[in-house]
Amino acid sequence: MERYVSAVRKMEQTVMFPSLLLGVSLEDQAGTFETNSSNGDSSERDLYEDYTLLKAIKGRAEGGLAALDFQNPSLKEEESKEKADLEDLFHYHVSGLHRVLTQLTRRANALTSKYNEIMGQINQNEISLRW
Repeated sequence: MERYVSAVRKMEQTVMFPSLLLGVSLEDQAGTFETNSSNGDSSERDLYEDYTLLKAIKGRAEGGLAALDFQNPSLKEEESKEKADLEDLFHYHVSGLHRVLTQLTRRANALTSKYNEIMGQINQNEISLRW
């Protein structure tokens, strides 16, 4: 979780003009992160949409689950399960969370790299125009 939050903070500090990400994709960095989206919409998003998504998820992750209602009836049902079942269930969810956070961290790092590349190209064009 800390690596993800750190990567998004770095992304936020680096990306000074998010509008430069509109219409830009990570096609050239396709191997940087896995796309396990069942509906395939992650490849259709531009980096601006990724930027806003990553920021929103970071806010939710930092805020924790306090806003969720833990008083649902299924919780009592889960409490009655055996210890081994709970350990398996816990391991399953933690593993899934780890996979998702790893993918989101890679996406934040790739977005930051692409933004730096865009800014480098802009700076090169400005240097060329001055000569």
